Amino acid sequence: MIQTNVKALGKNEHQVHVRLPQGEYDRIYAEQIHKLSRQAKLPGFRPGKTPNNVIEKQFGAKLHEDTVSELIQANYVKAIESSGLVPAVQPELDIPAVQEAGAFEFTMKVITWPTAEVKKLNKLAFDETRVAVEDADVESVVERLQKSQVKFEEEAGRKAEEGDQLHIDFVGSIDGEPFDGGKGEDVALVLGEGRFIPGFEEQLTGHAAGDDVTVEVTFPAQYQAAHLAGKDASFATTVKSVAKPVQAENEDALATMLGFDDAAALRADVQARLSEEAEQASFSSTREAALDALLAANDVDLPEGLIEEDMRATTRRVLENMKQQGVEADRSMFEDEAFRKEVRERSEKGLKLSVLLQAVRELGNASVDDAEIEAEIDRQAQQYPEDQNEQFKAWIKGQQEQMASLRERLLERKCVAYIVSQAKVKQVNKALSVWQKEQESAE
Repeated sequence: MIQTNVKALGKNEHQVHVRLPQGEYDRIYAEQIHKLSRQAKLPGFRPGKTPNNVIEKQFGAKLHEDTVSELIQANYVKAIESSGLVPAVQPELDIPAVQEAGAFEFTMKVITWPTAEVKKLNKLAFDETRVAVEDADVESVVERLQKSQVKFEEEAGRKAEEGDQLHIDFVGSIDGEPFDGGKGEDVALVLGEGRFIPGFEEQLTGHAAGDDVTVEVTFPAQYQAAHLAGKDASFATTVKSVAKPVQAENEDALATMLGFDDAAALRADVQARLSEEAEQASFSSTREAALDALLAANDVDLPEGLIEEDMRATTRRVLENMKQQGVEADRSMFEDEAFRKEVRERSEKGLKLSVLLQAVRELGNASVDDAEIEAEIDRQAQQYPEDQNEQFKAWIKGQQEQMASLRERLLERKCVAYIVSQAKVKQVNKALSVWQKEQESAE
């Protein structure tokens, strides 16, 4: 029978001494011998017929190592449950090399989540921001769409100028030899957008459909393809078509261009999207103020092991993000004192908020039911084309991490709402355009 003894090492840090009967060790040890005897191929013995004493002599260290591993795996959860503790991070194991006769023992260092008693929320004071959509906000978006949304119409004999869309074929060569990735057919480009190598688009200006042009350029010194960086290249280019940009004559034409029935439908869509942005802006601004006030008013004593584990997790996420973006990580960056300080501050703030919000959740009896989760999934699905809505819903419901994160976000919203309802708040009204400019300045 498993025996555990819990000893406090400090606040939220515990040592759990685990004692298992010798018979449990012997049972698993015998299983490991049996497994090895069936697999081992030793001179003079048929598979499965090697005596146990020979197996033990040949594989003694491995037998003990595998037995200990199996023993801990089989009893780890039981030991945690017996201790009555709920680990916040993976416990640290310590297995004595020398064991007492008649038992197998090991210890675990267990760090548990700290708890906090939130001070009276009615003492908190902060701004509750309400962001609203004004007519000028809608007008600004429509005007921006009017300028940016264009269709291109081919015009016979037109000589290309900035803003025109060209379709071209090209073959690139360096020192007279074609190179990989230097060929393209029926490639569309808009002069002035700067999508091609510097100097390429400018040399097509003034040419018409049917013209053959030799474009001479130099690849940038820091070009992403290292074998091309800094080299001179020639592109034998054929202009296949030249099309001029045509903007919508009025809002109804713009609406049709964008797939709406008329200008009223376009404006209704713009209003709806801006209103959703304003709602999110209101929440994010108020959330930040509420949580900052909560942190300032309540201290949380975090175990060092919990902070270090969160810092490691943050560093892993940074590495993964850099890898996904194709950026090679400089390992020295993670040893930089300023970097580690920033990561630590973020970890401490995030962990303290987790502890405090759990306390607020209990105070406000906050919970999220299935109907609320379903409603949030429906809301998110609206961001996708109608024929993809059900596909998105099925996908997210099959993602455990995504669903857990969604539930946590909804719970956090309720906690923030509860804090706002209890605190002394001053209402601050802002136009969406003002809020957007503040965000741009902050960046």
